[in-house]
Amino acid sequence: MEGKIPEASIKCEARRTFLALCSPKTRLLHEPVSDPYLVCGHPNPAGLGDAGRFSQMGSWGQSSVLFPKLETYRTADKCGRAPYGGAEYGVPQTPEADAVCRKIAALHRGHGAVICPSGLSAIATTLDAFSPKAVLIPDNVYGPMLRFLNRRRIKPIRYPAGASADEFRSALLKARSEYSLREDLLVYIEAPGSGTFEIPDIDGMIAIAQNAKLRTVMDNTWASHVRFQPLERGIDIVVQATTKYEGGYGDTPSGIVIAKHPQDLQIIADELRATGNGAVAPMTCSRLYHRIDSTEERLNQHAHTAQRLIEWFLKQPFVTDVLSPTLETSPYHERFQRYFGKGNGLFSVVFPPDLPAKQVEAFVDALNLFWVAESWGGHLSLVLPVHAKREVTPLPDGYILRFHAGLEDYQDLLRDLNQAAGCL
Repeated sequence: MEGKIPEASIKCEARRTFLALCSPKTRLLHEPVSDPYLVCGHPNPAGLGDAGRFSQMGSWGQSSVLFPKLETYRTADKCGRAPYGGAEYGVPQTPEADAVCRKIAALHRGHGAVICPSGLSAIATTLDAFSPKAVLIPDNVYGPMLRFLNRRRIKPIRYPAGASADEFRSALLKARSEYSLREDLLVYIEAPGSGTFEIPDIDGMIAIAQNAKLRTVMDNTWASHVRFQPLERGIDIVVQATTKYEGGYGDTPSGIVIAKHPQDLQIIADELRATGNGAVAPMTCSRLYHRIDSTEERLNQHAHTAQRLIEWFLKQPFVTDVLSPTLETSPYHERFQRYFGKGNGLFSVVFPPDLPAKQVEAFVDALNLFWVAESWGGHLSLVLPVHAKREVTPLPDGYILRFHAGLEDYQDLLRDLNQAAGCL
C-alpha cells in the first residue's frame, strides 16, 4: 500500500478532532473510517447494518454444484438451473442470488430478475443481450454507460436531458430514419439524470416508444423500488445499481435487471450464462437480501437530511443555484411530484462562474464528514465534482459539486459545512 502522505495525516487528525464533538450516531458511522489508509478506503469495515451477522451465511460461492444422478445433472445442464435454485455450474446465480432476485422482482411486480456484479454490469448485460446498433439516451446519462457504448461501437443518439414528448419524438424519428428494424434500436431512460437531475416526460416517452414497438430500458437507481416502479408504467426492463439504496452501506457491489416479460428475462439470463458475468458473491447477496427491508426507512432519512443541507446552501452568498427536482423552483418539480413524490440524498450545488476553482476545491478539502468518493446511496455523506459532457443540453455556468447526504446527524453535517465555508 502506498505510504500515507503528510497532508493525509494532518487531515486524519483534523477529522478525529471534529468527530469528537459530533453526536454518537455520526461517530458510529465515521470513526471506523476516520483514517482511510487503515481500511483501504472501504466505507463499511466495521460491518454496520448487520453486515457482520449475515456475512457468515450462505454457500460462499462454491464453483461446483452437486447432483445425485446423471439424469438430474443433464436436466440442469440443459436449462442452466439446478433443482435447488441457482445455476448448474459456477458462482453465477447462486441460491442466495436467486432469493434476492425473487424479492426485488416481486417489489417491482416484474416477471423475474438477474443479479450482476455492479450497476454498470447490469446495463452492459442488458445491452449485450439485445445487441442494438443504436440506443436513444438522455443527454445526462450515467457517464460510464457512454464508455461502454463506445467500446461496443453502439451508436448513442442523444435526446435532451429533460425532454418533452415532442423533443423525444423528434430524436426518435431521426433515429428511425437510419435504424428501421426494431431490434436495431433501443430506448433508454434515466430519471432523474446523473449530476443535474433533469426529469423527462417519462409517460409520454413510453407511449411513443410503445407505438413504435421499441423495447424500453430504464435506469431506476435514483428512485429505487421505493419511489418509482417503471414496469407498472409500461417500461420493459429496469436496471438498478443495488450497491446504493438497497444495500445502503457501500459494501454490496451489485446491480439488478428486472424484466416485465418472460421472453426478455430469458434472453438476459442466457447472456449471463454465456458470459459468466452474474458472479455476485453469496455473502453480498445475503447482505442485500436483508438490507432491502430497510430501504424506505433509510431513503426517507437521506431525503430529509438532503433538504436540510439544500436549505443551508440556498442561503449562502457563494451559491448560484441548487439542482434538485424536489425544489418548487425547479423546472422539473411538477414531473418530480407526478412520478416520484419524495426525494433522496442527492443534489448538486452550482458556484458562481467567477469564483476560482481552487477556492471551491479548498472548500471540499476542508470538509471532515463529506468524503470525496464516487457512487452514492450509502451511510456516509459524499461530495464530487460534476464533469458531465453534454451535447444537446447546456450545463449551468460555474463549478458544480454533487452532494450525497448520508445517515449522519444533519446538525453535524451543517456544522461541517459552516467551518469549511471559510475557504470561500
